[in-house]
Amino acid sequence: MAIGNSKMRNKLDTVFAGIASALLGLVVGYVILGGVWGIQNGRGLTDFTDIFINDSILYRDSILTVCTLFNIGAFYFALRKEMWKFCRGMMLVIMLSVPVIVWLQLEAGIA
Repeated sequence: MAIGNSKMRNKLDTVFAGIASALLGLVVGYVILGGVWGIQNGRGLTDFTDIFINDSILYRDSILTVCTLFNIGAFYFALRKEMWKFCRGMMLVIMLSVPVIVWLQLEAGIA
């Protein structure tokens, strides 16, 4: 079913679907970012996680920022389709990501 179908759009137009989509977008963004890094450096996603998440506090905020930006495209698409509840759910996750990003910057001492 295409998203243009109003019945399918109504099913997806919930706050929960927006939250789930935004969380999935964060994970997909992380996997893509780690995958590209892994291809460039001949390493895997576990190395990316170990180096940048577990061992270093300097890059955590930047990684979360890039992962959050992956949601902007889906948010724009839902906005154009007038899926207001879906957009609210996505915006909730995006807005909750911002204080976490600021906290990570403060923790690293770069804010």
